[in-house]
Amino acid sequence: MPRQPLENLTESMFYVLMALTRGDACGAEITAFAAQVSGGAVRLGPATLYTLLARFEAEGFLREAGTVGCKRYYRLTAAGKAVYDGERARLQRCLDDAARAAITAPASLTKGAEHDENERETDRAPSGALPAL
Repeated sequence: MPRQPLENLTESMFYVLMALTRGDACGAEITAFAAQVSGGAVRLGPATLYTLLARFEAEGFLREAGTVGCKRYYRLTAAGKAVYDGERARLQRCLDDAARAAITAPASLTKGAEHDENERETDRAPSGALPAL
């Protein structure tokens, strides 16, 4: 099945939509929100932010809500909220799967990992040996 455009959001995309779930916001507010909520891990530069805002507007995920001075404010649409909620659910499923896998990993998987590590050890060249040219 071919992937749809914006089927899975990048981290930056996700944080932009997350910021707008809280209400109308201008670019500076979106950037500050993403940095604050992520503990500084997500830093949206102007080029990234405004490229995403334009793309989301073209996709119908947000619209301009108005301007105050030179600031443009953006509003999440129902389609944008649906995309955000869908991505949030997808990420939660991934986390749930990871938690389940950590608890219920079949012995065959852990034995396979041990075998792979042993195999890598035996495939290495002896210490000090140089590869043939």
